[in-house]
Amino acid sequence: MEYYQNTSHLERPRLNKLLEEAMEYPLVTIYAGTGYGKTRMVYSFLRKYPANTTWVQISERDNMATRFWENFKHVASISVPKIGERLSEIGFPATQEAFDKFEKLANEVGALPEKHVIVCDDFHLLNNPVVMEFFVKLINILPQNMTMILISRTTPEVNLIEMLVQEQVFTIHENALRFSEEEIARYFNQLQLPATRPSIKNIYDDTQGWAFAVNLIARSLRKDMTYERCALNAMKDNIFKLIDAELYRTVSEPLFQALLRISLIDHLTASIIRKLVKDETLLKEMEQLNAYIRYDSFLGAYVIHHLFLDYLRHKTYLISDSEKRRVYKMAGDWCEANGQYADAITYYEKSEDYDAITKIVASFSVQIPQDMARYALDIFNGAPEEVASLNPIFQAMKLKLKVNLGEFAEAATLAERYAKEYEAQPETPERNRSLAAVYATWALLRMNTCTYTDVYDFDLYFQKMREYYDKNPFKILGAYESLSVSAWASLVGTHRAEAHEEYIDAISRTIPHVSHVLNGMLTGFDDLVRGEVCYFCGEHDEAEEYLQQAISKAQVRDQYDAQSRALVYLMQIAFHGGYFMSAGVQLREIEKLLEKKDYKLRYKTYDIARGFYHLALDEPELVPDWLKGDFTSYAHPSFLDNYANLVKAQYHYQTRRHNALLAFIENVIGERSVLYSKIGLHAMLALLQYSFKQYEDAYTSLTEAYRLAEPSGIITPFTQYGKDMRTLSAAALKSGSCGIPDPWLENINRKSSAYAKRKARMIADYKAANKIEERIALTKRETEVLVDLSHGLSRTEIAASQNISANTVKMTVGALYEKLRASNLTDAVRIAVEQKII
Repeated sequence: MEYYQNTSHLERPRLNKLLEEAMEYPLVTIYAGTGYGKTRMVYSFLRKYPANTTWVQISERDNMATRFWENFKHVASISVPKIGERLSEIGFPATQEAFDKFEKLANEVGALPEKHVIVCDDFHLLNNPVVMEFFVKLINILPQNMTMILISRTTPEVNLIEMLVQEQVFTIHENALRFSEEEIARYFNQLQLPATRPSIKNIYDDTQGWAFAVNLIARSLRKDMTYERCALNAMKDNIFKLIDAELYRTVSEPLFQALLRISLIDHLTASIIRKLVKDETLLKEMEQLNAYIRYDSFLGAYVIHHLFLDYLRHKTYLISDSEKRRVYKMAGDWCEANGQYADAITYYEKSEDYDAITKIVASFSVQIPQDMARYALDIFNGAPEEVASLNPIFQAMKLKLKVNLGEFAEAATLAERYAKEYEAQPETPERNRSLAAVYATWALLRMNTCTYTDVYDFDLYFQKMREYYDKNPFKILGAYESLSVSAWASLVGTHRAEAHEEYIDAISRTIPHVSHVLNGMLTGFDDLVRGEVCYFCGEHDEAEEYLQQAISKAQVRDQYDAQSRALVYLMQIAFHGGYFMSAGVQLREIEKLLEKKDYKLRYKTYDIARGFYHLALDEPELVPDWLKGDFTSYAHPSFLDNYANLVKAQYHYQTRRHNALLAFIENVIGERSVLYSKIGLHAMLALLQYSFKQYEDAYTSLTEAYRLAEPSGIITPFTQYGKDMRTLSAAALKSGSCGIPDPWLENINRKSSAYAKRKARMIADYKAANKIEERIALTKRETEVLVDLSHGLSRTEIAASQNISANTVKMTVGALYEKLRASNLTDAVRIAVEQKII
């Protein structure tokens, strides 16, 4: 939409010059009271400035982290198309891992040739420490060609001390925004109003250059009037009366009613405005109120001045309740269609459309952000009692939110209660749909908790789901047609030998029911589990056969997660055989899944696959950055965060970050988890303890890993460590104090040794084929930082001496440790000297 002509806006060259200078800084803060033209100044400047602009309009609801992220994602997509999907998958970066992924994306945007500006308007409305912390971290990682502008009524409540000391912040205060006498004169002349020098001086003295006051005085005067100082005093006493008087003269009743409807909502996109205004003539009339309303091309929406919006909202009592609900419903529909679910739920609640809220909750996966789940559950708990009886799946979705929040015990109790209550009712279509939805959620709960209970009866609940569904078919779970596979396809948590078969049998009985009701969900999952079991038992030929079958079946029903997990196992099998080219083929097949836009977790899963790939080829420096950071806690092993932790653990082990890895293992090793996780953690702990010369502890940990693995014949978690496990198993054989049978240790030693040889040959062939030099190459900055570190300088001193930020020093040191495979400073300096780098 073309921006309409605004005769009430005065171009102020001195402010444009000020902002031109500000663009050389990474951070610009603009703070002044309401009505000083902060937003108008920035918007007017950026419309002509050669930059790609992302304009984030903050509201009080942005203190809910998930809502803020949906808002941020939407506006970022306007300025950089295709970025929304990536931001949606990352989710609000509350953890360091998520922020590392966001930083990678920010750097990609920063690598674009044009300048990029991020504007955060009404920043003073934020008070959530989590959201504020995001801005602090974002400010500190801004790429060179990116500037952030914070517009606020008060001094931004973020810690900017380091940036201020380094003179990286450009601040524009309230005084700079005040109209000068000369600007007031030009403004009145632009409006063709009488403006004698004494009256201009009086206006300046009365208003002190307050833009909103100057504008209102100008709008209150007709061409044949002169300024009388009492007009300002009246305005100060009751500014709403002045607005009232102007609207009475200039705005028709139909437009006034439309403006009242508009004031009910925040998402003032052009499409919604046209529905609310209805008439093209009224829309043009509204655009004449350009002192109060403007179209923002950065937001793709209209923006109303705060004071004018407050005025309108004081008048909404003039709208009927039914009309308000209609407007809220319209806003909810728009928000839902644009992926802004927190706001959609808010508007739907105001419109009393609980069916729409239930539908949104039905589309959520079991891994939605906790604040969103809690917010939705609070709305469900506060809904009128009759809602549950009118919506067949309302109670089931309330149950689902309990599962989202990890309240498994309470969810199980509620599921049983709901099922009994509905089954006691006379048979009706609504009752059958309610039971189908309750049993669907209960079945997923039973499937997730089998890790802890060692009971594999979830198929019975899926069967009940199907029975009631078939009586009155309907779509139970919205878009919930694929199941995110966990770090492991098998959720068995016990070392009981029969457990894996019981789990697979339950999965096999489950698939026909789930696939029938939920559009093919779980197709190929039984073959994936079989292939996984064979892989961990070292039966790679059988594993490959099952995994290929899983892929073929999953492709037919668009089960992308099952495909990607099977491909990761095939890639690892190729590495175990020493075939790096075949492994590369599997990785490229996973990469192709990035084209599937309805595969919501594709980028994260692909990064994890790349992590496994580069670690197997001894290239830890090429692992995606977010997989090099801190470990992530998870509510259940079935959550995807646990999959990322596998890569992080291998990365920490390979780059000798042993202390951090040991701390992670000791923190989680006692938690209930999948059997493969338990075995892997104990095996890795044994290797770490052996490297620390804690030999008896190492044998004890290895014995525990053996105890868990032996009943099912699991060996891959041991043999995958090659020469390190060869050394440990040989020492255990000689020790005489290890409680593991010699034949088992001899078998592990032999297979680990064989894998170590294949891996060494494979890596040599891979490096030769790709012409990779063995010599460690450091950048100029990395070398300079390393030299300073070797001379005893602190990181703060290095930042000051090299004129770089402390955060840059931190990142550089991390890169040094990674390239040198060093676990501390002493180690790094020693290796650098040996390699003749310094």
